[in-house]
Amino acid sequence: MPLIFSATPGQHDRLPLPVSGCASGASSRPGHGGASAAGPGRKGVFLAARLALTACCLLLCACFEARLPEGVVATVNGEPIYLRTVQALLDSRSAALGTLQRPSLENMKRQYGDALGTLIIYTLVRQDLRDLQIPVTDAALEAAVTAIREDYGGEDGLARFLADESLDENEWRVLMRDHLAMQSFEKRILLPGIRISLSDVRSYYKEHEAEFALPEILDVCLISSVESQPVQTFCSAFTSGRPTEKEPSANLLVLCQEVSAAQLPPAWQKKAEKLAPGQCAAPVQEDGRWYGLALKERNAAHTMGMAEAYPLIENILQQQRKDAAFESWLTTALGRAKVRVNPDLMADLLTPPSARPAMGDDAPGDAAGPAVRGSVNGSGDAGSAPADGGDGLNAPEGGGGTDGP
Repeated sequence: MPLIFSATPGQHDRLPLPVSGCASGASSRPGHGGASAAGPGRKGVFLAARLALTACCLLLCACFEARLPEGVVATVNGEPIYLRTVQALLDSRSAALGTLQRPSLENMKRQYGDALGTLIIYTLVRQDLRDLQIPVTDAALEAAVTAIREDYGGEDGLARFLADESLDENEWRVLMRDHLAMQSFEKRILLPGIRISLSDVRSYYKEHEAEFALPEILDVCLISSVESQPVQTFCSAFTSGRPTEKEPSANLLVLCQEVSAAQLPPAWQKKAEKLAPGQCAAPVQEDGRWYGLALKERNAAHTMGMAEAYPLIENILQQQRKDAAFESWLTTALGRAKVRVNPDLMADLLTPPSARPAMGDDAPGDAAGPAVRGSVNGSGDAGSAPADGGDGLNAPEGGGGTDGP
């Protein structure tokens, strides 16, 4: 799982992976998870490209070259992608996952192929921005790095985190630049051509009205402590309307969130049914801890009207059209690209994700591999690509840079 870069400037809950482009967004199903109108992130773009580009073959003139310079695993229109950058991308994903991968040779090769496909995609993005004379500037890169550094308490804190996760700072900056390039590409290339009309929203709402049915939502606080007294004290303050502790003590855990009744533990569902807003269920003991449930608000089940659903529908339609715009751009970019790839990674690039054996539970959940199809002869060189499109590159979420030393 990549380290996620916050989509909101200045809000970095954790060290971002500057290449992932994953931003939390509204669910495509309005009835699931509330009626958030938050805009979809770049994850949807890459997911759509992944599905589309593995279903059909896009033009990619790929050469599997045995004589690439040392340390170079591929070139895109002559620009090198270095092995160290591929490794940095894999390290950043592992740091976010917090889990160990099985030391299988096949899994390692597959992950390297996935990462290389990602870097090829991002190289094409950067090259397009460069040709349009709107590349990511050094000043923009430094501003992003500074914002993240501040979240880690200064330069020492960030350096310590990178060292702990075995992330090279220079390569991390390369990946950061690519993340910023993808943000710029989306904002300046994909989005300007997208327009959502009222009739578009109305048609979508009419077709998907059933999906806008929201269940009853409970705004609750779940309280837990090894002793009953802290739970009772919290409930007493809650029911009397007095402010509860904003920062519970070490021996009192409080989790407040909006959930449907079905999301509550079965033992609490019946208790929640009997509570009115402002009431707290009697604490119960289980497995050596005391638990309590406080109901702050009860939002009745209802179907969102079109006016209420408008921002959400607008974002859904924008996401769909952004996906289509990205696929169209990628088709063109791959059709005119000249890519050379180290033959050691050829098999993994040529094998579509659907044809690969399962990697097991330890595999990254979203790391669908790139699929590069070409006319490759026995020497490792590629023949010319067919004009009608027979080659493709799958676009996993994530990315990376290919800058030189």
